[in-house]
Amino acid sequence: MGRGKCFWITGLSNSGKTTIGTALFYKLKKERNDVVILDGDLMKEIASGTDSVQYDDGNRKIRAKRYSQIAKLLSDQGIWVIVCAIAMFDDVREWNRKNIKGYIEIFLNTPCEILRKRDKKGLFNENSNHELPKNPDVVFSNDGEEPVKDIVDIIANLEPRAVEDYDRDKDYWNDYYKSIEGKKVFPSDFAISVEKELSCNSHIMELGCGNGRDSLYFLEKGHSVVAIDGSNVAIDILNDMTRDNKDALFVCDNFVKCRTLYQMKYDCIYSRFTLHAITEEQEDELLNNIKDALSEGGILCIEARTIHDDLFGKGKEIEHNAFFYNDHYRRFVDVEEFKNKLIRIGFTIKHLEESNGFSKTEQSDPILMRCVAELK
Repeated sequence: MGRGKCFWITGLSNSGKTTIGTALFYKLKKERNDVVILDGDLMKEIASGTDSVQYDDGNRKIRAKRYSQIAKLLSDQGIWVIVCAIAMFDDVREWNRKNIKGYIEIFLNTPCEILRKRDKKGLFNENSNHELPKNPDVVFSNDGEEPVKDIVDIIANLEPRAVEDYDRDKDYWNDYYKSIEGKKVFPSDFAISVEKELSCNSHIMELGCGNGRDSLYFLEKGHSVVAIDGSNVAIDILNDMTRDNKDALFVCDNFVKCRTLYQMKYDCIYSRFTLHAITEEQEDELLNNIKDALSEGGILCIEARTIHDDLFGKGKEIEHNAFFYNDHYRRFVDVEEFKNKLIRIGFTIKHLEESNGFSKTEQSDPILMRCVAELK
């Protein structure tokens, strides 16, 4: 799946948002098919939720937040989204920057005298309580001096400040799975212990399935499995292996943001050696998705490296408890913090243990957390 982008074009009434957005839409459509435009004028009634569109600040903010949610939903699926909206609220833009994949903010800071001249509907009010963008990616006056085509060309070539990084190690893992293709795989001890917790014919989602050793084990035990991984090599191999198995679905995607898969209900969501591959911000988003997707009484099962592991602190520090070492990223879990986070969002801890000896090999014996939490 390609990377989504969101071009958020904002400016006061008559600043030219629709003109710029529409021109950008048709330029991009010449090059790709996965482009949509959400224009404020077209979206107001849909986002308002009523036949009567209200223009007080409260209703404006509700609409802006709904534009944001729609833009996120689409960009998370790899779509390029163009949003044309006034949405002059700092907290909306801050949410966008933090949550929308590939977010690019364009501010049309058109002079007031130009806005007055263009105002055919009597909507312009220079005394309105607008919070102007403080940190846009690019600013245009759009006063008619610069051709629309030139503005659109600049916008089309912008790149988001924060690039989605779930596939930062994609080449590393693709090479690894190519190197072990055809070798017999065995389930992990963690998968074997988790399977004992499950009812017959459970519906399982595995996050970051890798070579599929645990997903294949769950399938052999009669469960249905949806498994996700960012390595297209691994997923292609697993789809070939399970082509005739109606209970298997292997998907190449970002397991944090694959919102369509989280619309289904699962009895168990399983993650082994994958939680430490994402940032804490991504972890928060993931846990909320998991909470929505688990059935009542469903269990979340996680095995991950902790801050007491021997590898903690090695390599280049990327962020809090996260390092780049031996060609890939690891974030180490603080067990107490993680436990408290689960409890806060509604989980009950069934089993929680931190120890070495869980995944011992000739090369290493990492200190891991094993956690089974139930959603009540």
